[in-house]
Amino acid sequence: MLRTIIALLLLSFNLSLFSQAFQIDTFKQSVAFQAKNLKVINQIVIVGNKTTKQKIILRELEFKSGDTLTNQEFSVAITQSKKNLLNTSLFNFAKFDVALVDSVNANVIIQLTERWYVFPLPIFEIDDNNFNTWFRTKDLSRINYGMHLTHYNFRGRKEKLILTAMYGFTERYRIRYEVPYLTASQKLGLAVDVSYNRRDEIAYNSFNNERLQYKDLENDAYRNLSNSVSLSYRNKIFNTHLFTVNYSQNNITDSVANLNENFLLPNATSLNYFRVSYQFTSDKRDSKNYPLKGSYFKASLTQYGLGILSELSLTNFNVEAKKFIEVKPRFYLAGGIRALLTPNNNQPYLLRNGLGYSSFGIRSYEYYVIDGQNIGLGRLQLRYQLVKPNPMNLQGFSERFGKFHYAFYLGIFSDVAFVEDQFGYPENRLANEIQFGQGVGLDFVSYYDIVIRAEYSFNKFGESGLFLHFVAPI
Repeated sequence: MLRTIIALLLLSFNLSLFSQAFQIDTFKQSVAFQAKNLKVINQIVIVGNKTTKQKIILRELEFKSGDTLTNQEFSVAITQSKKNLLNTSLFNFAKFDVALVDSVNANVIIQLTERWYVFPLPIFEIDDNNFNTWFRTKDLSRINYGMHLTHYNFRGRKEKLILTAMYGFTERYRIRYEVPYLTASQKLGLAVDVSYNRRDEIAYNSFNNERLQYKDLENDAYRNLSNSVSLSYRNKIFNTHLFTVNYSQNNITDSVANLNENFLLPNATSLNYFRVSYQFTSDKRDSKNYPLKGSYFKASLTQYGLGILSELSLTNFNVEAKKFIEVKPRFYLAGGIRALLTPNNNQPYLLRNGLGYSSFGIRSYEYYVIDGQNIGLGRLQLRYQLVKPNPMNLQGFSERFGKFHYAFYLGIFSDVAFVEDQFGYPENRLANEIQFGQGVGLDFVSYYDIVIRAEYSFNKFGESGLFLHFVAPI
């Protein structure tokens, strides 16, 4: 633990910032607007919201009818309100105009272009650590296929309905329903999630920082039924509190238990447990998809096992902080740190922390996993806006799809990480010492949260490669 704390202190020096695709234009004050320094918001007019209820839009604004603001406060409120609306992921474009009734009273006109909200999409995805790991083998048996239906902005109230039926490497059935606003004050939200997963092949351990796989030709190597209820409380625009209760049933075959007796609990083939968690998030980024300015902070406490159903008792602490700065026109600095700590010694392999899974990893180590109990990760990136956000119109398409934007960013980056592992070391040699990687990258960012990153990076062992990713790195 001491080594982890020391590593985290080192990582704190790596704090920095990251970028977004689409810069928000600040409100430009006319000569008539500047004639008087105070403005009274007379009326708010919203157009273009064919689906979204007006109260959902008003919830994101930094002002309301009847407010009296100085010109500077008015300008800041309009700029931030535009960011808030775009960060709901309900709109592709938001334009604010001001019509002066007289030198003091002003009407605000908000013109919105809504996104397409219903996505019945076929599933064709890779079930691996990341795309680069899969691309080495091109193993088609690790492909998942099926149908995924997501209805964003369900009933026009920012609700979300998710239905999934997936087959292939992993069989999954899922339903999730999110209601962000239960009360008239629009502060309390609810989410319900039920999913069933099964697979005949499973990673039962890691060796030499690669996952070891077992495939059962007759039975399900792993089955899971998960049910959760979450309550959210958004008392302020940027701050959200989330409390979740989950019940999970997990089953493995005798063969998996023999290969790793601590996959669940010692020599167990089933593990049922409750999980409770609390999470606080403060999100002040100008874009959740690809930020250029602002900050992000998240802290969570999770308890697996409540002293009933099983002997499992495991506690996780997770802290994440990010900062985004415009250094000068077209140059952006981004950085972040993340720490994940588990003080317990009875961590089942199923719930073990690790780097290299999904987007939680260190760049240039895409081919490795680093399992452990305590993790620190720091990332730093400097970007140049190679192609400015560029709106385009395609003839023959509706406004929701025919009007889109894109941008390119060229960057250099450096990552550093430390994983403390009390169980798998020295079989996994990358644990218990600082790892680092550097590289250059080119990012393409477009609407509907599309991000495609091509990065050439190398690690401290001199290994290098070209890697593809499909989410923002920080």
